[in-house]
Amino acid sequence: MTEKVKIIEKLEGVIAYDCDKVYYVRLQKGAVLSDHSHNHKETVFLMEGEAEAIIGEKTQIVKAPAKLVIPSNIYHKFTALTDLIGLEIK
Repeated sequence: MTEKVKIIEKLEGVIAYDCDKVYYVRLQKGAVLSDHSHNHKETVFLMEGEAEAIIGEKTQIVKAPAKLVIPSNIYHKFTALTDLIGLEIK
């Protein structure tokens, strides 16, 4: 049986798919996931590429492969420095 994979977000340079227990996210170089937070801890795996990650008060350059753990209710923002692929665990 084949099912469509739901697109959960589509913005300029950003596309995110709901893949059951993970979100699959592709960003084009220069795309930004704007400042936001969640009421749960977030685990993100950067599988390909490089990003500027702002998590709370800390800014860092993250190169794949990398794992980022973002505490609940902490504002964070990602800017793609290259095309990138990430996975977010639900």
